[in-house]
Order: sequence, then C-alpha cells, then structure tokens
Amino acid sequence: MKNEKKPGLLLISVGTILSSMVISGFVLGFLTDLWLDTKPIFLLSFGLLGLIGGSLKVYKLLTDPRMF
Repeated sequence: MKNEKKPGLLLISVGTILSSMVISGFVLGFLTDLWLDTKPIFLLSFGLLGLIGGSLKVYKLLTDPRMF
C-alpha cells in the first residue's frame, strides 16, 4: 500500500504555500522600504517575486505531488 496524499490535503497545502510566499514577500519588501527609507519600490518588487515564486512552487506541486 502506497503512502499517498489525499487531494484535499494537497489543495490545502497549495493555498498555504502560495499565500505564505506572497505575504512574506510583501512583509520583507515593506521592512526593506522602512530600512532604506524608500517608498513602495521594494514592497512591490518583493511582492511580485513572492507571487512568481509561489506560483512556480504550486505548479511544481500540482504537476508532481510525489515531490513533496
């Protein structure tokens, strides 16, 4: 008998991974903007990087769930 994840748990992890990467990108960008006294440059760029990275991670998870 294989130890496979159920689809419900897989979908929960997809939402958690995507939201955590986007939120962490925005938080790191906000803190960098405070540190360097810039306006929303790093907030937007790190948020966008978090969105792109989270989307790629979710894509990899959904195409090959045995990877995780």
